Amino acid sequence: MTAPIAPRQDSARETTAPETPSQDSRRETMAYVIGVWGRAAMCFLTVGTLVILGAGMRGNVFSSAANDAFDWLGYLADLGTGTFYLVARSLETGGPDVSHAGGDYGTRFLATAGVLNLLSALHAYEAARGRKA
Repeated sequence: MTAPIAPRQDSARETTAPETPSQDSRRETMAYVIGVWGRAAMCFLTVGTLVILGAGMRGNVFSSAANDAFDWLGYLADLGTGTFYLVARSLETGGPDVSHAGGDYGTRFLATAGVLNLLSALHAYEAARGRKA
C-alpha cells in the first residue's frame, strides 16, 4: 500500500489577485442612483398631477397683480411650480370658478404643487451640499 500524497503547497498560487469593486458597493451605488432619480421623478409627477388637477377644477391661478398679501403669497406659491405655472395659465381659458368647492380645491392643489416643488428643490440643494435629509 502506498501512502497518500500530501497536496503540494505552492506559494505562488496562494497570492490573491487584485480585487475588483465588490458587488455590494455596486448595489449601494445603484440603490443611491435609483433612490435619487426615483425621488425626483416622483416629485415631478406629483407636482404635474396637482397642477393638471387644479387647473382642471378651474382653480385660481394667481397673477403678479396682487391686491393683498394673500394674493401675493398665492402668486409665489403658483410661481413655485416653474414651467407648470405656464401650463396652468394656458389651461385657464374660462377663468377661475372659485364659487364652487371644486374651484376652491383646485386653487389649493395649485398652491400645494408650488410649495411641494420648492421643497423638492430645497431638498435637492441640501443633498448636493452633502447633507443627508
